Amino acid sequence: MLKIDKKDLKIGYHLLHNSRQPLSQIGKKVGLSREVVGNRINRLEKEGVIIGYPTFINSGCLGWGLARFYYTFKFVSPKIKQEIIEYFINSDIVTLVAELEGCYDLLINVYVNSLRTFEYPSKYRDLLSKFSSFYEQTQKKFRKYIDEQKMIAIHKSELFDPIYLLDNKNLSRSSIHWPPFPIKNVQIDKLDYEILKKLAVNAKVPTVQLANDLNVTTATIKNRIKRLIDENVIGKFGIIIDNSKTGYRNYNVEINLNNYDKKHDIIKYVRKYQNIDGVFQSFGQGVDLNFSYTLKDNKELQEIINDLSSEFPDAIKNYRYFSWEKYLKYNKVPFNE
Repeated sequence: MLKIDKKDLKIGYHLLHNSRQPLSQIGKKVGLSREVVGNRINRLEKEGVIIGYPTFINSGCLGWGLARFYYTFKFVSPKIKQEIIEYFINSDIVTLVAELEGCYDLLINVYVNSLRTFEYPSKYRDLLSKFSSFYEQTQKKFRKYIDEQKMIAIHKSELFDPIYLLDNKNLSRSSIHWPPFPIKNVQIDKLDYEILKKLAVNAKVPTVQLANDLNVTTATIKNRIKRLIDENVIGKFGIIIDNSKTGYRNYNVEINLNNYDKKHDIIKYVRKYQNIDGVFQSFGQGVDLNFSYTLKDNKELQEIINDLSSEFPDAIKNYRYFSWEKYLKYNKVPFNE
């Protein structure tokens, strides 16, 4: 039986804020030695609680536009489903692949355009044409297995501090807006690009290793990373937690509005929920708002939905919800040269 205690959750909380911070720094925050923190993190990795260390990159600063696709399959065999998943995982313009449970079966994020920074490899200078080719190929290969597909674009996000991990209802919530405003166009060169590629899949990669791999000094790496942070290209160094191992589940509620003027009233209202992770404003096929929560069970989700329905009976046209079952790929710089 997997045992996760309050110290483990506190360590997870601080890793979510900055997974590159020294273990000694985390130790001071949770009241443990550096060695004990390291041992606990190793155990959480081994037991599949921590499943990755992504770097959250503000792709909008670099001119990279994202589209999100949801898929619901017809009855397909496990073999066909795995073939579809591997196809998306192996695509170099797909940044996220996740299995879902509920109204959808699979979610992917896809880069659709990149118009700036001549230093990128030439085949990524115009991702719009590459996306068009990707879309056509996907339809030809797998359309007969897809019952429903939906594409949306998320244009504003508010991400909340995961204080539920600290089990302290007296803490006030903080949040960050993503992308940060105002967005400014940031030019990066080949070295910046290579640093981002490595940090995207492992936020904890040591500075010395980066310097050796890229044949530059550690001082250069530190200065480049600092600039990317200061320019808001790098949002934070985080982790991905398999919440099914911590007694929680990740849920999303999509809302299609009947009265669009009530949008900001609803956003203001949902901020009261302690277990809310994010508020996402989008445009696309019947999804105006998307709220993500980390909850203990479906009962808590239904209580939130009923509360929203009671508070805004005429504003909400309909809603759908799903839970995240498994991350299969997360890489904000997936391009292969």
